[in-house]
Amino acid sequence: MITERAPIWLGFAAAIALSAARALAIEEGPSTASASPGAPVVEIVLTGPAPNLGAIRAALESQALSAFTLRFRVAPTFDAAALFAARASSGVALSCWIDVSDPRRAALYFTDPVADRFLVRSIELSGGFDELDRESVAQVVELSLRSLRGGARASLDRDQARALVLRQAAPPGGAPGQQPAPSGGAPGKAAPPGGAPGQAAPALRSALELGAFYGVTVHSAEIGWTHGPGVRVALGGSSGQQRLALDARIQYQFERRYEEPRIGLDLRTIGLRADASWLYAFTPGVAPLELGARLGAGLDHVEAAPRPGNAGAPSFVPAGASASNAFVLVAGAVAKLPLSRDIRLFTELFVELDPARVRYDLALEQGTETVLARYRFRPGVLLGVEL
Repeated sequence: MITERAPIWLGFAAAIALSAARALAIEEGPSTASASPGAPVVEIVLTGPAPNLGAIRAALESQALSAFTLRFRVAPTFDAAALFAARASSGVALSCWIDVSDPRRAALYFTDPVADRFLVRSIELSGGFDELDRESVAQVVELSLRSLRGGARASLDRDQARALVLRQAAPPGGAPGQQPAPSGGAPGKAAPPGGAPGQAAPALRSALELGAFYGVTVHSAEIGWTHGPGVRVALGGSSGQQRLALDARIQYQFERRYEEPRIGLDLRTIGLRADASWLYAFTPGVAPLELGARLGAGLDHVEAAPRPGNAGAPSFVPAGASASNAFVLVAGAVAKLPLSRDIRLFTELFVELDPARVRYDLALEQGTETVLARYRFRPGVLLGVEL
């Protein structure tokens, strides 16, 4: 028997079914945001807590990405194998995975339809996924999509991306502490002890850096400044937006000549330095600007060749050429800007300190007289490129 209340219950059940169907369509099916006709299609796969994913979608559907047609899909975990699968026949111009499973870090992965160029980004979050977090994610997505669409000289190839994803991607829903295998093979090494299951390990990259530079350093009141070319070799590692490096460098400073009526002096210097530097990437784009500082120490190997003065005074006979080593401390500010995927431009403003001031004395019958004294604090600048 159907009572008068039956239409009410039937209407309520229909509303529930309609809501469930709409939710299922959002969870499982693609959703296309409005865009201008002919705009390139971008598939965006979201992983993480549902409230955060809704906030990300709202931020991405803003005017900033109006040049793209967006298709959204939600996945329970980041599928590293899907990142390297070609999608040339799907009509998708670019693909983006956004993983915010870790409340402190957003992992972003981008690739083209044939899966031969990649971008990998990591963004530090506040832990509460506030408005600043959402804007940061949306900005990086926009810049990365436009960069990859335009050719992205600093993009990664398959091998580089696979190696980076092994270290950066959040673990799948398998055994806690295991890293994903992008190629579908065996799981990677276990995560460090103490890490929570499902929490991504920080991205850590190491690289050998080789560079060449030209430096200018203030020397003394008598000869002004010294300059010359140099080379550096460094071993660096980065985690997130921070980078540490240990490097050694050698510089040849061209001969400088000092002359007075009584005596002359020719100086040649070879500078050896060992430094530690810290850098921070202030821009998360394809070519991040890095700023930081370095501290180090080293030796200046100085060859001094005395000679007669310009007046040919016969009472002063030049001593023989000699060499000495001076201990030096150095501190400076560093800036680096990538010119391409493999070449970076760097510059430094620094100051060097001589704990024991270097002097050159003239021997007299009544004692000695200082004819040249190197400044105790000596500022300088250098400019170079590194691979």
